[in-house]
Amino acid sequence: MSINSNQRKQFLLKELKRIGYKPNEFESLDKLSLYDLEMLVITKKSERGKSIETYNARMEIEEEAE
Repeated sequence: MSINSNQRKQFLLKELKRIGYKPNEFESLDKLSLYDLEMLVITKKSERGKSIETYNARMEIEEEAE
């Protein structure tokens, strides 16, 4: 079974709601890219002390460039 980007985006939005993230009045989560949503979920979970295992090719490329 493959997951398309819309399904992934919906999952991430539900995950943000589940962990209690409240966007500010100027922030529209629906307009964020899939990458930005992934990073937001990772950031918020890490702030809460959750262990996060993820692989993101774009992050790897950015790390190699440094």
